[in-house]
Order: sequence, then C-alpha cells, then structure tokens
Amino acid sequence: MAAVAIRTIPDPILRKKTERVHRVDEEVNKLANDLLDTLNEAQEPEGAGLAAPQLGVLKRIIVVREFLPDPKDPQKYFNQDHVLINPKVISSSKETQVIWEGCLSVPDTYGKVERPKKVKVKANDLEGNELRLKATGYFSSVIQHEIDHLDGILFTDKVTGEMITEEELEKLGEEIVL
Repeated sequence: MAAVAIRTIPDPILRKKTERVHRVDEEVNKLANDLLDTLNEAQEPEGAGLAAPQLGVLKRIIVVREFLPDPKDPQKYFNQDHVLINPKVISSSKETQVIWEGCLSVPDTYGKVERPKKVKVKANDLEGNELRLKATGYFSSVIQHEIDHLDGILFTDKVTGEMITEEELEKLGEEIVL
C-alpha cells in the first residue's frame, strides 16, 4: 500500500462514472489502503475524503474522514476514517447548509456549495458487509462531495457564487470541506 498521485483537473477520468464493486477482494482492499495512505499524505491542504477516480480508478469506493471531539480534551479532535464501497445516499434532510468546499483534484479553488445538512448512507465495508451511516453537518458534506466524484461530478459544478483561491479564503477565516 502506498500514497498515489492525485489526479487533478483537467484529467478526463474525473468526469467519468464509476463501476459498482461486485466483490470485495485483494484488489479492492489494496485500492482502499491506497486511498487511506494518499489521504493521510495530503497535508497542504489536508484532505477530508478521497474517491477512487481521484487515484485514476473507476470503482465506487470512497474514504471519508470524520473529525470527532476527543473525550479527554474537547479542544482536540481525532480522525475516524470510513471506507465506503458502493455508497448510496438513502435519505437526506430537507434542511440544507452552505459550506465552503475545496478539492484535492481542483487545486487552489474554493466555493460555497449548498447540500442537505443530514444524510443516511448505505454502503459495504471491507469485509463486504452492508453498513449504514448517519452524517450531519461538515461530515455530511464530505460524504456527499466524495459520492459526487463517483458520478463524475466536481464541487465546482455546484458552487453558488464566485470561486476564490486559498489565499482569499484564508483572509475570510472560513472553514473548508475538502
């Protein structure tokens, strides 16, 4: 397992739909580990999720990072990574939120995206078992952003208003979803 170069625009693979995973095998496990390793290597900027097409693979696999408060120190957070195979949003709230988003495949570009505030997702884990996940707020946007990648959709397709650079965003002091 290793970190892999992240594909960036205008790479045409980022606009293609992915194929469903029919069997969780050694190849799928390797891809999941490559996604995790690559996400862990992404520091400037840090990533919150990654989809298989971003590594050049047209399979329905994503890794999403949930940031949870540390029970011992509420000022600190720890990461819980989730590998989701064939993820599908099965319900979403009518209530929406607008969050600044960026993407490791669209360097130095940020924009506001409106998405449902809560989602329920059905997927398979690395053992092939079905799992269901509820997500709210920031984590909900991360999951939706990564699932969009599986259908060839980039956050830039959903931006409301103008897009700005990282430097401009830092001046605003806003939180970002990657």
